[in-house]
Amino acid sequence: MEIVSTMGNGILGRELDLETFVAELEKHLDSSVDANFTSNGMVTLRLEEGGPAYTLYRTGTFQIRGAKTKSRLSEAANQFHEMLSEIGVEIPDYGFNHATSVFMEDLDREVNLEALTVALGMENTEYEPEQFPGLIYRPPDIEVTLLVFATGKIIIGGTTDREVAASGVQRIVDEISALDKV
Repeated sequence: MEIVSTMGNGILGRELDLETFVAELEKHLDSSVDANFTSNGMVTLRLEEGGPAYTLYRTGTFQIRGAKTKSRLSEAANQFHEMLSEIGVEIPDYGFNHATSVFMEDLDREVNLEALTVALGMENTEYEPEQFPGLIYRPPDIEVTLLVFATGKIIIGGTTDREVAASGVQRIVDEISALDKV
């Protein structure tokens, strides 16, 4: 099982004027910044091509997503904190935490999603192939969400813990094995 992305969130303890922030950042970096203003209350930017995305809110909260590992996410958070200090943004209450990781597993086999939906229990699954090509499974006793595709690929979200993600995948593998015996 591999981690394909991580996401964390944090607080600065103050509000930000986002347009001024981006302008100061561009001055500091001496180059333009790839900034996408979704509204006057939110901007998403990347400091390096293909690097993590930073989403900042006017309220002073932020998210960092798209780092491939937990250590790269921590690096990105530290880089962001340093950059804020370098451009003179006072940060009275900086905080950051790793919120979730997205894992991927490949079962190397085709999966009958209709049969798996019934086996896992209709109350824990969503499968509407006209809406989405995968089965969505939320095990009742494991804090994860699994997206299972007919190709055998599984995307696991909702946790930062590889073992928790693996236990969700094991539940799928066990049900598929039971279906194979029928």
